[in-house]
Amino acid sequence: MSGASAQGGGAAPGAAPPRAALWRIFGYARPHAALVAVSLGLSLAFGAALYARAYLVKPILDDVLLPQGAAVAAPQPSDWLRLLGGDSTARREQPAPAPPDPRRRADLERHVREGFARVVLAAAVVIFSLPLLQFGRVYASEHFLGRVYIDIQRHVCARLLALPLRFHHDHRRGDLLSRTLRDASSAHGALGLLFADFAPAVLTVGLGVALLFAISWQLALVALWLGPLLFTVVALFGTRIRRSARRRQEKYADVTQRLVEILSGIKVIKAFRAEPLEEAAFRRETRRLFRRTMSAVRQRVFARSLVEMLNNAVAIGLLILGSLLLLRGRWGLTLGDLAAFAAVLATTYKPVKDLAKASVGLLDAQPAAERLFELLDSPAEIEDAPDAVAIERVATGVRLRDVSFSYGREPVLRHVSFEVKAGQVVAIVGPTGSGKTTLTDLLLRFYDPVSGAIEIDGVDLRRIQRGSLRRQIAVVTQEPFLFDGTIRENIQYGRPEATEAETLAAAQAAHVDEFALRLPAGYDTQVGAGGARLSGGQRQRVAIARALLVDPAILIFDEATSALDSKSERYVQDAIEALLGGRTVFVIAHRLSTIRRADRIVVLENGVVTQLGTHAELVREGGLYRELLDLQAAPRPGSDLRLN
Repeated sequence: MSGASAQGGGAAPGAAPPRAALWRIFGYARPHAALVAVSLGLSLAFGAALYARAYLVKPILDDVLLPQGAAVAAPQPSDWLRLLGGDSTARREQPAPAPPDPRRRADLERHVREGFARVVLAAAVVIFSLPLLQFGRVYASEHFLGRVYIDIQRHVCARLLALPLRFHHDHRRGDLLSRTLRDASSAHGALGLLFADFAPAVLTVGLGVALLFAISWQLALVALWLGPLLFTVVALFGTRIRRSARRRQEKYADVTQRLVEILSGIKVIKAFRAEPLEEAAFRRETRRLFRRTMSAVRQRVFARSLVEMLNNAVAIGLLILGSLLLLRGRWGLTLGDLAAFAAVLATTYKPVKDLAKASVGLLDAQPAAERLFELLDSPAEIEDAPDAVAIERVATGVRLRDVSFSYGREPVLRHVSFEVKAGQVVAIVGPTGSGKTTLTDLLLRFYDPVSGAIEIDGVDLRRIQRGSLRRQIAVVTQEPFLFDGTIRENIQYGRPEATEAETLAAAQAAHVDEFALRLPAGYDTQVGAGGARLSGGQRQRVAIARALLVDPAILIFDEATSALDSKSERYVQDAIEALLGGRTVFVIAHRLSTIRRADRIVVLENGVVTQLGTHAELVREGGLYRELLDLQAAPRPGSDLRLN
């Protein structure tokens, strides 16, 4: 008996070769080599106990039952051979057996009793050892696989956090979720197949083959011809299984993306009564997934069924051959030998089946491993330059020198240049799509300029340690994101080591206490996923308190009040005032009151700075800024026009 192993679709550029992906998954086992060794050792012992149980049939027959029946002239193989040959008178023509010798009978009975005692003792050892070994090997295997799964998930999470913002913008969230959850789980399943199924099956089959050779090396040699057949079957179906599995994993990503869109847009879906439309679209995606899944299942099940047919054919053929050889007295076989060979062969059947099943399963898991490593191999954020420096505060200011930037096609910013002195407030205004938010993303170094440079105190951002830079910058956006936790935890998010007094001072300055103290749990109130249990103005004030607690040198307000009503805006504006003192502030598309107080106003249009100056200067100058002011001052009936 033998088995076959196999290891392994569009791949991302630079993705590892198919089989390399599986080898890399197996590499996660290296830190847990001791547990792997324990698990495989227990599997080997468990297999030995199984074969010991099967082998017991030989001493039972040859040392107990057949010797016991010798005194009553048990039929010999030659008798059965004559009967099979059709000679019905053969047995009657044989002379009657001589009566047994009493002394020889006594020796035989003693031999039988001793043999029976040995069989019972061996059976007792097997009975008690099998469950203990089974528990030990399964527990050790699951413990090891569980720890490996944690390692994979931690590695995936770390990579997602390290990937640049461009990567997250360029990839669908559903695809990333599918890779990090389903593909990671399927790739981890390959480890389970290898260490919980494949490797134990190889060890068990190896023991079985050795025992078969010990019983009858001739029959064992005949049995070995199954090995090349299994290799051929697995190789024949391998490419088909991998291709079908790859298409299935890609369709999982499509289904996940559709579900993400439904959950993200549930308010819009309900507002437009589009539930039937979305349900039908999701049903179409799941049907396509079902077809892809069944294609992979067809290939996998057909391969396993073919292997099972070969196993059964070889097992039955060997029993027939062994019986004929026994009846003809060939190869020195006894009835105990044949029975033990059959029992060991039957015991070997399951691990051979597991071996083929694991081989096919590894082929099925290979595309998931490839997709996972496409994610893990994606380039992370650019490392800090070797001579990168740390910054503490902003001493002189921020300067943009001829900055241009593109996301890949049309330029978003073109030759932008202006300077902000330390402690100044600069407002950036312009139509939607003019590049305002991109400008702040460059300041945070989510991206690097295509040309030109951004400098803080005369030092290019590319020569400043990224961690040091972001410790000096805080951002408050139009839609602040709160984590599913308490108000206190969200305020302390950027500085978890802050004292209670510092946290409460920041909350008070941001007017969080105006509503938090009225809640039953106060600052320990759970805000829900994304802050869903708070109003927009309350979420914004918590976000400002979070920024205030960090005590940054540079503040960025990205349309922080544009989505609020007048009352909430007043609270938020007061909170913003608490943040301004002594800090360099970039304000994007604030309402008129904030823009009037800005030290400088930068007007962007199609990625180009078209105006630059104070509010009074730009009003006198006219142009786009004046148009935007006029639109805000005189909205159309029923509208609420703002600078955007």
